[in-house]
Amino acid sequence: KTAFALLALALYPLARATAQSAPSVPEQYKRLFFLRADQRSRFEKALNLVGKTGFPVGRSFALIAGVTQYPNFPVLERSLTPAAVDVEKLQGYLKDQEFFDEIVVLKDGAMTIPNLYYFLENYFPDRLAHSPHSRFLLAYSGHGYSVKQGETTRGYLLTSEAVSPTDPVNRVDLDVVRTMLGPVIDSAEKVLVLVNSCGSGAFLGRKGFGPNPLGPGEEGAHAIMASSSKQQSLHLDIVGPGSVFFEKLFAGLGGPADKSPADGVVTYHELYTYLRPEVVYATNGDQTPVEGDISPHGSVGEFFFLNRSRQLSFGNAPPWNPKDAVAFGVPAQDALQKGREAFKTKEYTEAIGLFAQAAVAGNGDALKNLGYMYDLGLGVARDYQQARQWYEHGAAAGSATAMNNLGFLYDYGHGVTQDY
Repeated sequence: KTAFALLALALYPLARATAQSAPSVPEQYKRLFFLRADQRSRFEKALNLVGKTGFPVGRSFALIAGVTQYPNFPVLERSLTPAAVDVEKLQGYLKDQEFFDEIVVLKDGAMTIPNLYYFLENYFPDRLAHSPHSRFLLAYSGHGYSVKQGETTRGYLLTSEAVSPTDPVNRVDLDVVRTMLGPVIDSAEKVLVLVNSCGSGAFLGRKGFGPNPLGPGEEGAHAIMASSSKQQSLHLDIVGPGSVFFEKLFAGLGGPADKSPADGVVTYHELYTYLRPEVVYATNGDQTPVEGDISPHGSVGEFFFLNRSRQLSFGNAPPWNPKDAVAFGVPAQDALQKGREAFKTKEYTEAIGLFAQAAVAGNGDALKNLGYMYDLGLGVARDYQQARQWYEHGAAAGSATAMNNLGFLYDYGHGVTQDY
């Protein structure tokens, strides 16, 4: 019990710090911030090191969305581990290697239209309007599909409540996401959208029109989709634990994509020029990334990343080990699965230990399961206070079931004052 108390104490400051770091947002959105800081000095130093001394430095904002758990799918299809790896890698990479200032994560149950609406049409446009020369990144990884409708193809992202790979109800229309991005595009100097899902190419409007001679210093909004509107987006063990698209993206940012010119920054066009043949080759032609200009009147500039290897050579960024960046990726998923198996055979003491391993990594399902064990007194003495704490941490990690179970505690007054 002491070990679990220490684990709770270790996790509590993280949730507390996240909430306190976003005092200007409504309470229900505070838990969705992974990072809220000001790293412009580090970003400016990174640019100076590659000779961009006169480059205007704004702030860097990101919205990472992903669905890694589909509890209504068949048992063997419920966990989408590559998406979990993508989300976790993106968090760590943008913070430590690209020096982003604010990162919001909409994961699993938190990936909803109301949350997208708040951040894309309210919060980020306001932040960008008060931060000249800023860049904004939207990245998504999870299931999706497309439907041919007359002369057009519509694309959809599945929410965690989906009951099938082509659920017509529990989905987010990519056209709706395009519309929500309007205020962000109007407010930011540089915007890039990266979507890894089957049929993601349906998101695009007009195509790009070749390399931009004005480079990354002017306004621009672009998108790179992992596959065309008729293709699947794949995961291959030989490429890495995440999706092929994001594994290749991280590889390109390590230096190989910085080619024209090799100046220490990787522009949108350089990145796409690298990604397209790499993904096509890795998938034997079964997946082809597609790109497009999503600015209302056409872009004159482009988004850019830092070349990781150049920053590492200057000692400005720490070495990046993709395995270290995966907190709730493969190891946590393995512990979670073993815990589920132990639970089924009523080996509750073993199950709770395994759930705790995955919980330390921030896995929402593991946090919810620990709450459930304390809620019913399985393998431990029944303790509604402990159950409440674990459910709260699970809810903060995006577990819809944890949110539901926390609601029941308030409904019945278990461990809390009854509050309908």
